[in-house]
Amino acid sequence: MRCLHPYCPRNQQASTWQAVINSPELKLQAQYRAGALACLNTYYAAAPSMPATSRPAPPMPAAALARLLRLCPCLFNQIDVAPTPRAVVHFCELTLGQEITAANVHAAFMVQHPNLPPGFNPGPIKSCGSGGAIMEMLCSEVLTSTGIPAMSPETRGWPQWEMPGHVLLNEGKMSSLQALGDILIPCAPTNLIISVKSEVARERLLYSANSIEGIGFGFFKEPEEFWTSSRMSLYKRMGFTAIYMPDGTHQAVMDHVLAAGEERHAININGTELYRPLSVFATDMLRVIGRSSALL
Repeated sequence: MRCLHPYCPRNQQASTWQAVINSPELKLQAQYRAGALACLNTYYAAAPSMPATSRPAPPMPAAALARLLRLCPCLFNQIDVAPTPRAVVHFCELTLGQEITAANVHAAFMVQHPNLPPGFNPGPIKSCGSGGAIMEMLCSEVLTSTGIPAMSPETRGWPQWEMPGHVLLNEGKMSSLQALGDILIPCAPTNLIISVKSEVARERLLYSANSIEGIGFGFFKEPEEFWTSSRMSLYKRMGFTAIYMPDGTHQAVMDHVLAAGEERHAININGTELYRPLSVFATDMLRVIGRSSALL
């Protein structure tokens, strides 16, 4: 995930606080630049620490500070402000020491889990409190790392359509469609809508694909939610082409399905697997984006 903090452990480009202050994306008015730069050079000449340490916030308007935090999510380790879901994903990345991919996204989920070890190292000063949005950003980051980045919003709030790319349905003017799902993958004959869930599916996942071609993505920990023939039939009736889950959960589901002789129910409309491990999510999306969902 992009972070322009000059001391970010994963910043791959040479950067200074002067460059950040002058960035067109920050849009900081001239009268605030000298004071903000002096503060950043004085108090922020270090990488995020463990434990996190609060420092004086740079003197600038609240809107500009929000833009600075978006450009430099490492600052949530140094400024006493609740982190955004994107920043939480960045701290998962820092803790793992690598970008978030389909291979390690479950490990990233475990890093940010509020009730389980090992936790962040380093992490934000405050907790986020937006668990659902964090899950969506984890899925979005997997897509981005595999070459399908989130489409940037234009000035009017609509996404700028660029391919390959995905659309976040919970941001900008697309948020009016968020009841349909969380992330849109463009392809034919209908776009794929990804419904992102956390550790349990329940009926929330089941009904999220109604009237669309749906993809489930979650960190599901209860295999019994998926392995009955009736549940598999319902998922297909409600429009799911594939449901992705942690590799261990997937193995437990398929072991039970095979032992029960119900494998014929675990096939989607395209004649391929209905249930799939998270580790193949990225390659599957690369195969269909801009092409046909029949390839899934």
